[in-house]
Amino acid sequence: MTEPSPTEFRELVRGFFEQIPFNRQIGLEMRELDLERLSISAAFELRPELIGNIWKNILHGGVIATALDTVGGLTAMVAAYQRMGDVPWEEKVERLSKLGTVDMRVDYLKPGRGEHFLCHGSILRAGNKLVVARMELVNDAEKMIATGTATYLY
Repeated sequence: MTEPSPTEFRELVRGFFEQIPFNRQIGLEMRELDLERLSISAAFELRPELIGNIWKNILHGGVIATALDTVGGLTAMVAAYQRMGDVPWEEKVERLSKLGTVDMRVDYLKPGRGEHFLCHGSILRAGNKLVVARMELVNDAEKMIATGTATYLY
């Protein structure tokens, strides 16, 4: 298989994201993929099964962490792909298939109130084996709900 063009790679990333069953479970949908700035955004809607505090109608903290980790991981995958440069396509695929979270910190800044949520990920550092990503989750009132920083091994 030959190296995909940037447009084909963008579609591969989108397809990969959409195939993850847990993304479908929480309704996480990719909104933006910027290959030049190495940033990704995804959004989801509040649904009854995502609520952690039934009295206040607030998102479960695990849903918040999941959204942050998912967007951070996908952003890390794109950064790792670009970092590998001239490595043969098959080797890139093999290394990327092993990408995983090795450390993540989540700061819950406000209760997860809102109807719509947007999660954004960007890269702080991309090395030969590790990628560090920064993530933010905001609600429909543009209030920062949580931030995260994660390290991914590839």
